[in-house]
Amino acid sequence: MTIVLRMPDGVPLTAQQERQAWGAVHGGGSGRQLGGRSGFRVGTPSNVLTATSTTWTLGACSAMLDPGAQTHQGMYGWSSDTNVTGTMRPANATYSRKDIVYIQVNDSDMDTSGAKTAPVLYAYGAEDGTNALPTLPPRSFLVGTISVPIAGGGSPTVVRNPAVYVAAGAPLPVSSDTERDALSKYDGLSVRRLDISGRPVETWDGTDWVGALRHVEYYNTQIGVPNNTPFGPSVMTLDGGRSRYPGFVTNTTNDLFTPTQAGVYTFSWYQVWNAPNGAGPCFFAIDRGGVRLAAEQKPAAYEHTFTVANVFLYAGETVKLIFVQTSGNSISIDHRVRITKQP
Repeated sequence: MTIVLRMPDGVPLTAQQERQAWGAVHGGGSGRQLGGRSGFRVGTPSNVLTATSTTWTLGACSAMLDPGAQTHQGMYGWSSDTNVTGTMRPANATYSRKDIVYIQVNDSDMDTSGAKTAPVLYAYGAEDGTNALPTLPPRSFLVGTISVPIAGGGSPTVVRNPAVYVAAGAPLPVSSDTERDALSKYDGLSVRRLDISGRPVETWDGTDWVGALRHVEYYNTQIGVPNNTPFGPSVMTLDGGRSRYPGFVTNTTNDLFTPTQAGVYTFSWYQVWNAPNGAGPCFFAIDRGGVRLAAEQKPAAYEHTFTVANVFLYAGETVKLIFVQTSGNSISIDHRVRITKQP
């Protein structure tokens, strides 16, 4: 066991001890008590990595890197004050591909590399139609990916790794649900959502992400509707592309929606009526366990939207959507239901 008191006068420290002593200032989410989450300095521009058909270039930048070769290794500060460049593999005549640029930490005191360096390196991807990325080598931090079209198909495009490093206590910027959910969570871990307007902060409370902005959308098409009969949108199809954090509301039974989490909800129900002469007057309602939460009479029209806000629901409660066409011809309707859970 080694106990390190950082930098008392006259006491020499090894580089490893210095790295370990800085562990207390690293932001969370990595699951490594003496390490941290590798990432660029906050504010690093998205175009710090560029590529042409012949050359890739990493501009001046800095990062904190955790190679993870040993549990006690700690993080390494890394920076370059000038451009780092390398040669691109020529484009393939038949297949596009995806290449990577990465930084590999070599420390022979900690690993078997036999070196003490941290070069910027390049690897090209599969040229077989799969567009599979090359495997990221051990002890490496992905700088970004380069999509290379077939020869003559235009210029490469670059996507920088969005991972950034922050100090302890700061909300960790993330760019997706996937990036957030891959973190090693602890009670109080906060993230800032760069992919959501307003850049909200979400905090893990030991069970759930508090402050998470959740909405789910379901749709159905060509649902036949008789006259003067209570009806609903039946079992609907989840629109994953328009949903954020799907799964918190289910629709497995005709017209019924069930939240898995207690909270305050807003329901917005949109309809397009497929009638050659328009639809007749209709009646909308949202019902919870036989108690009507809201209802509204709508005039004859081709489309309608019915919204009910600030509905508190317990986990497992069901809400039923109902409408009745009070006159007119039997028609079919396209439905879309959006359900939002307030943070």
